[in-house]
Amino acid sequence: MTHLGHNNYMNKYEIVVDAFAERLRDLMEEKNLSIKKFASLINIPRTTINSWLLKIKSPNIHYLCDIADYFGVTADYLLGRED
Repeated sequence: MTHLGHNNYMNKYEIVVDAFAERLRDLMEEKNLSIKKFASLINIPRTTINSWLLKIKSPNIHYLCDIADYFGVTADYLLGRED
């Protein structure tokens, strides 16, 4: 991969991580869920959810599907790929 291609990939990755964090935060707020409560409901470590909201990490596919199912949205919605 060229250096330019790597930068393009990182920009797309950062956009997805940002969209995910914003959408997850919005969905949690709509249901009045704290990080602790949400973590217990879907059996994900609280620290993991916090790292997503702080845009430090992104969810793996398993977690992404669990979150989409819980909120009744698509994975594409969570990743900012659809409205």
